[in-house]
Amino acid sequence: MPHFVGPDGTSLYYDDQGDGTVVLLLHGFVGDLNIDWFRSGILDRLLDEGYRTLGYDARGHGLSDKPHDLDAYAGDVLARDASALLDERGVTACSVVGFSMGARTALHLATLDDRVNAVVALGVGETSVRPRPSEAAADQGAGDGAPRPSMADVLLTDDPESITSEGLRHYREMADAIRADREALAALISAPRPEIADFVDAVQVPVLVVTGSDDVGAGSPDPLAARLADGKAVTTAGDHAGVKDQFATQEAIVAFLAEHA
Repeated sequence: MPHFVGPDGTSLYYDDQGDGTVVLLLHGFVGDLNIDWFRSGILDRLLDEGYRTLGYDARGHGLSDKPHDLDAYAGDVLARDASALLDERGVTACSVVGFSMGARTALHLATLDDRVNAVVALGVGETSVRPRPSEAAADQGAGDGAPRPSMADVLLTDDPESITSEGLRHYREMADAIRADREALAALISAPRPEIADFVDAVQVPVLVVTGSDDVGAGSPDPLAARLADGKAVTTAGDHAGVKDQFATQEAIVAFLAEHA
């Protein structure tokens, strides 16, 4: 299995197929290359359209190394991993398609690496550019004064039945279903890193923002697209994970790449 080395020596599994213009694929949190891109049919559709697909399992996921130290995930390391893969494979220009965590990485990468010509950001939207709540508010539950569990708490608890948040429970169930390294995932989600609101104004390449109509976590794609220098918003059917499975999503990706890749 092919691997490349991240900027700190972390070994990361990758897949490189096809010829033509490169499309870099960045998966979501608790996903991997297989779950998000092969199973959804997006990777095969891009190959059918004549693109070269390049993707990898992010650190902490899939067949890549899974460090447990927060420092291994801090700062811009996820974007630098992507740049390292472009270096490894001799890529001089590419478009990037990212989902959720991968969409954040894709947008960040576009501000750091001038090889990125365009970005498709799936599963992110208005909540990415909303003003952040105060620290006190963020630590509270839904108006009842109860502490809100963090994603790391949910991943590490010995009592999954205690998870009351449906959204957080989904990630724990998914992690358990694929036998993920939950300690590594907890380190990743807890590490300090820039968020989309921190660098959105620096993104200058064309961006297609796609969310599912039932994705309450991401919200509408329109406010994020409006913040971008050259953004376009599309809403399809589906919830957060389901946006990848929509034929309309594939069509939107292919049309956008035909114009900007």
